[in-house]
Amino acid sequence: MPRSELEEKIRDWAIDEGILGKPLPPNPKVNFGYELTFPPNSPKPMRLMVIQPKATKAISIQIATQIAKPHVEEIQKSDPQGLLKFFFIFKRYMLMQNLLYNVDANNARYIILDNIYPDGLTENQFYQSIRKVFNANVYINMQLIDFISGKHGAGKNLRSDSDLDFSAGTMFT
Repeated sequence: MPRSELEEKIRDWAIDEGILGKPLPPNPKVNFGYELTFPPNSPKPMRLMVIQPKATKAISIQIATQIAKPHVEEIQKSDPQGLLKFFFIFKRYMLMQNLLYNVDANNARYIILDNIYPDGLTENQFYQSIRKVFNANVYINMQLIDFISGKHGAGKNLRSDSDLDFSAGTMFT
């Protein structure tokens, strides 16, 4: 199937910067999707994704993270509510950064994402969105390290148990 003009533009920009990875497997809910390796030329780049869901005109820059079981156990050893407190900090930070997210607290996973609509899609906006998602993930990883090491005092100022309710752990517009 031929690529759309939008897909070609995204591929060209990613190739130019050396961040284009492999295409994502075909999915009936997605027009196109690619892995991005960022930052460019890094010995340990992160894997982000750029996708265009069929249900929207926007492209989505995403990074998914599974917190390792030993890390979850370490957090919960010092505080049984520690993981939920971590996700509270996560949620607050995503809102402050104007990023979308999906949290699965029961399985210790999350996705950070940003959408760009075609009328605002420029090469500069594309890379700003990638950096924004990348930087948010780096910051959240730093917060996770603090929680694992027990150095994080977060969660002491929670207002109620509803702050720790992640049963509706998504924030999509």
